Amino acid sequence: MKRKFISALLGALLLFILYILAQLIFGLIQTFLYRPQFAPDDFVLQSEVAFGFIIQVSPIMLIGIYMLVTLILFALLMLKKERREQN
Repeated sequence: MKRKFISALLGALLLFILYILAQLIFGLIQTFLYRPQFAPDDFVLQSEVAFGFIIQVSPIMLIGIYMLVTLILFALLMLKKERREQN
């Protein structure tokens, strides 16, 4: 049971890492492929460079979501184990 919970923790961590990496890669792709569209009389260029992403959730909420994903993965692993024992 302890092994299943540790597997669920690592699985949730992997999902969060993949989610963050996907956001960063998507941002990089959008940055490299950006083509500004100017109006005919608009020649003002942006003078600042902005890159990154904003997490609009409080850190406590992120920890809660992480634990919820962990519990869901743990429940799925336990259900898989029970079905395997029944067959």
